Amino acid sequence: MPAIITHHVFGEDVARSLPADVVSGEEELLAFLLGNQGPDPLFARFSTLPSLAARTHALASTIQGGRVTRAFMTLRDGVSHLPPADERVGRAFVLGLLGHYALDRAVHPFVVSQQRAICAADPDLEGSSGEVHALIESDIDSWILWERCSATVEERPAAGNLMRTERIERVGGALFSQMALAVFGVAVSAREYVASVRDYERLYRLIDPARSPLSRAAGTVERLTRGRSRAEAMAHYVRRSNECPAANLECRPWEDPFTAKVRHESVADLFDEARLAYPALAEALVRGRDAELRRLVGGLNYAGRPDTDD
Repeated sequence: MPAIITHHVFGEDVARSLPADVVSGEEELLAFLLGNQGPDPLFARFSTLPSLAARTHALASTIQGGRVTRAFMTLRDGVSHLPPADERVGRAFVLGLLGHYALDRAVHPFVVSQQRAICAADPDLEGSSGEVHALIESDIDSWILWERCSATVEERPAAGNLMRTERIERVGGALFSQMALAVFGVAVSAREYVASVRDYERLYRLIDPARSPLSRAAGTVERLTRGRSRAEAMAHYVRRSNECPAANLECRPWEDPFTAKVRHESVADLFDEARLAYPALAEALVRGRDAELRRLVGGLNYAGRPDTDD
């Protein structure tokens, strides 16, 4: 899946293409952009009991694993049960979540393909596939931030992509909690989403930019307990270049891990694929067309794995 910056840039692109009355005003835009981070903040939960953090991480994996159509139709229904003053913020947030899904399913097969190729080429990386995956994503983040915004995380810190209001936190937490129970049978407090977003923000404030004293210290502590550091792999390097081997800009062949099909798309191509697919997904969701949304989801989960939309 892409990481925090790529999802934010995608959200900004999609927001500009939406009809003016769909997402209007600053708070609705912030809700839409936070929604574009999807369930990823749940993976960052750390400032709680280890058992609760693990449960929150497991929920994020479960959401990404399947039942996509049911989850989004449930979220749509959840918006209709919000207080009238919160409905538009809730709808913007859910439409943002849909953007996260659209980009994830397009880009994730490529990232997994690259991760597997790198790990296969170096036996020393056995057991570090998660860190390799995170490093690929952070490289793509740094590239797209420079390519689209002529900036680095020094000028535009990744944590700044999580701007929100108290209402957005409250509404997003309520929607996640209701969806988790109704679709996946997982009871989780609405406060867990809020706390996860705050932990996600704290994490990036700690680890960015890569190789800073705080980032190195966090990596050292994590390696003492795990033997390797996911946090350091997630950190963004300060790079001022349009070159990015991790983005496959030369369109070299790669194998889709779920279909074994040889493909040639770059990350830029996959980004555009998701952007073009989004309007139809959003219209089907807004209009409550379950069968049409299921057809457009095409059985794909967030990883782009087929036959998961039961």
